[in-house]
Amino acid sequence: MSGSKRTVQTAYLGFGLILAGCGGTQTGDMTGYNSGSRSLDSNMVSSANSFGAATLGSKLLPLAAGKTAFVTGINISSFGGATDREFGKNPFSPESEVSYNSKQVGTTLSDLSGIGGNVVRIRLFQKFNGLKVDSAGMVSGLDETFLKNLSDLLDKAENSKVQVYVSLGDPWSESQSVKNPVSDINARNNYLKKAITPLAGKLKGRPSVFAIDVFNEIEGEVAGKEGNLSDKGVNWDQARGFLKATVDVIKSVDPQRLVSAGSGKHGWSNVRSGKFAKLGLDFYDVHVFDDKGVLPPIKDLKVDRPVLIGACGQESKKSDPELQAKADLGFLDSAQKQGYAGAILSEVGNGIDNPLNLLDKDGKHKPVLVQFQTFVTTLGQGLPPTLTPTKS
Repeated sequence: MSGSKRTVQTAYLGFGLILAGCGGTQTGDMTGYNSGSRSLDSNMVSSANSFGAATLGSKLLPLAAGKTAFVTGINISSFGGATDREFGKNPFSPESEVSYNSKQVGTTLSDLSGIGGNVVRIRLFQKFNGLKVDSAGMVSGLDETFLKNLSDLLDKAENSKVQVYVSLGDPWSESQSVKNPVSDINARNNYLKKAITPLAGKLKGRPSVFAIDVFNEIEGEVAGKEGNLSDKGVNWDQARGFLKATVDVIKSVDPQRLVSAGSGKHGWSNVRSGKFAKLGLDFYDVHVFDDKGVLPPIKDLKVDRPVLIGACGQESKKSDPELQAKADLGFLDSAQKQGYAGAILSEVGNGIDNPLNLLDKDGKHKPVLVQFQTFVTTLGQGLPPTLTPTKS
């Protein structure tokens, strides 16, 4: 998902086709993971040559109960469409009513779990939602309503037996009212102390949290051909410094929490070139949009950590169920066969004319979700996944 461009709404109603027990149960070798710990990062992992051998032992990631599993997930950019007041008050429109609907959230998570997803990726701080901002444009804390509703969502996820991949950040550079913590060191210190530290504390110990993505597609903040393709923005040293500082703060509060940083806009190229290396990340998160759903073998990325496809789907702007199924199922199949930790599809929405939408205009499943369910079921049974796109 490239920022807000792919933001859609989630269904208010149930999706149907709820089959319990399809939650992605394929397990992997736990050799190399610290006993009793979910933290994967290790400074001893120095090169791609050591990855997959004695150091980590598995290219999969630990999910609930410490078991590794191939991630089969779905992105939710917004549960109700009002991203600026999704979970709490917005600092620039505090009079606007918070849109969070507990029942709707519970139904959505249960339905996604029912079709086989084991992870949902959600976005926090969109359009600064949930953040408090002072008169100087500095982050000064977290909104109390935001924290309450986030806690409720995590409770609902635990009840639904699905884990939440928490993704942080919207393009800071798009606002003239908030100082950018990626480029401004004082703003960074405030953000880390008054937002990230309490958030990490809030998430600590919550079994329904899969991991934290410390910034969704930092390339949007970076100038140049390997960033936002413009001459405006920070350089990669600044971006990497921000990512590492955020990771360090989270780990200081919650050492066992898995952390990553979503890389988008350029597919896997920035991960392959090492721009996300040596930042303390536990795994890499790559976003890819392509009509064929093809991924390179994991060895071609020359990585020292597992790689998760954190967002994927068709590139074409044409709404075509067959094309969508080809792309989405291709990514699932390719990720599983090429050695990735999993794939999270983009995405669930209700009544939105968006080619990435996994629901039709009436809020019903598009054909690809039936095949998604088949993929997860056969994967859990240890059988080769059947990936034949279903025609509408």
